[in-house]
Amino acid sequence: MHKPDTRTVSNRIAQQCARALQADGHDPADFLRQTGITPAQLDEPGGRINAERHRRMTAYAQQLPQHRAILDIDVTHWFAHFSGIAHVCFNRPTLRSALHELLHLRGLIGEFDFMLMSESGTRIEIEYLSEFCPAGGAMQALANFRMLSLVARAYDDGAATAFHAGFQGKAPWFAPAIAECFGAAASFGQGRNTLTFDAPALDRPFAQFNAMLAPHALRHAQGQLQKLQGAQLFSARVEQAIIDLLSRQADADGAALLPALCDGLAMNRWTLQRQLQQEQTSFRALELRAKSRESRRLLRETSMSVAEIGDRLGFSSQSAFTRFFKTQFELPPARYRHDVQGSSSEFVQTQALP
Repeated sequence: MHKPDTRTVSNRIAQQCARALQADGHDPADFLRQTGITPAQLDEPGGRINAERHRRMTAYAQQLPQHRAILDIDVTHWFAHFSGIAHVCFNRPTLRSALHELLHLRGLIGEFDFMLMSESGTRIEIEYLSEFCPAGGAMQALANFRMLSLVARAYDDGAATAFHAGFQGKAPWFAPAIAECFGAAASFGQGRNTLTFDAPALDRPFAQFNAMLAPHALRHAQGQLQKLQGAQLFSARVEQAIIDLLSRQADADGAALLPALCDGLAMNRWTLQRQLQQEQTSFRALELRAKSRESRRLLRETSMSVAEIGDRLGFSSQSAFTRFFKTQFELPPARYRHDVQGSSSEFVQTQALP
């Protein structure tokens, strides 16, 4: 018997999606029919939507016209139903701490997709990776970037931070409103969904930080997250363990990874494979997923050559690594790095303009 994907997303996301679609003239009954979400699941206080229904909702929303309602939500409305996150992220000692906690605690909103943060001097880049959207998930990225910008601006001391957003796909009809919201023109048709901004005061003490309340808020939010993650798939934990191993050991081929992984999980390979088979996956599949994520990180954050990264990840040659990367991301690794560095240079030049 196969285990289902036990990850969930807050039903507040489904409520927002349903309201936006209804405001655009869509039949509420069609939303329920297409997603499989019941009225009771939609209205349940503190309810969660399972992986399959969330996937169906995302696919359904992708077929419909884009809407700008996400830009009109302010801090009060955005975090009204996620008070655990708000109490932590709006009361941290520094902006750096607030951003890290937001990325860590966003599982309370939903356990899908990824947001990766990288730094280059005072420049911060957040990349959003979508799981369910073949077109890149630009609107999902927009929602997450909007939430992050609200947190970052709470730590402003002076002029409002300007955010440079880049999205996959075509510009929506409300693109000027996106630029107005973030304080800088947004770019579309990009290879990645990114949000970049300058944060020279990333580690400056936050004047409104309440040191007495902060530990209690953090423990409460972490407890909520741990409760949700207690039901996380075994395969998700294995994938993260592989990523941890890739970052630590130089010999990363499957023959070396598997014994190290089994040692870390305190189980033999047959037990590991049997549990993964119950979730319709395998060590090899998770190894490839982990290597695809780690390869992007190394290209973004290190000066290692493409050949060195391929060797680090256990590929037999640079050409083998390049073929793998092109299969995963539809562009060679050197082009991916060039695009990342190009967006960085453009950002720096923009910041230097008078």
